[in-house]
Amino acid sequence: MKLLILFALRSEVKQTVGILGRSERIHGLPFKAFRVDHPSHEITMAETGMGVENAARVFLRLLQTDKPDVVLSIGYCGALSPDTSVGDVVWASSICLIDKQKIEMLSLPGSRELFDNLSARSPVRAGTFITMKEWMKKRDIVPFVASNMMFPVCDMETSGVAQICCSRALPFFALRAVSDGADTEIFFDPWDVCDKSGKYSAPRAMRFFLLRPHLISHAIKLQRNAKIASSNLAQAVAALLQSL
Repeated sequence: MKLLILFALRSEVKQTVGILGRSERIHGLPFKAFRVDHPSHEITMAETGMGVENAARVFLRLLQTDKPDVVLSIGYCGALSPDTSVGDVVWASSICLIDKQKIEMLSLPGSRELFDNLSARSPVRAGTFITMKEWMKKRDIVPFVASNMMFPVCDMETSGVAQICCSRALPFFALRAVSDGADTEIFFDPWDVCDKSGKYSAPRAMRFFLLRPHLISHAIKLQRNAKIASSNLAQAVAALLQSL
């Protein structure tokens, strides 16, 4: 099976790549992409950078030269329900996009059987992915969370990829690991530590936190949580590949 895995930041998949196998960089692209030497699947992984538009741009560029059998979006997410904790891995049973004050729902048909197979191998729960067109604080997202949404989480990329897959009849799945619980608000816009393409920039992050030292301990806590999320996400992706 030819599988395309899209992620926003390399830190999200560092442990995943270590589990899946040896990787080799694909040259000639305006973004980072590589092939993974996996025994059962032809895997291409690509770093999109943060944001709906960046994810869609990279995905469309890859589709110019190749058509995958399955597209998988993975990464971190923020919990919007107290029933979801740091490290929990959530499978997208439905997706919606928040654009200013509008919300657009997107269904994902045909994923239930695969989820059942996956959840038998790995502790994964089905939930609703709420993708933000622009970064929002959780208190501003909560009014968009309907009472019938199971284990809602928020991210900034999934919907952009899912919409393209639906328009082209490409099988699409999404897995995300919680890096900040429902009781944890991120005190800064993640774009403040990224470059224009949505990729993490160490120089920008250093400048940002040097001017705001009161946020350093908060950032360290988020980084610790992210390591837990990365580890659990890697295990879930490995189990998913066994289920495909």
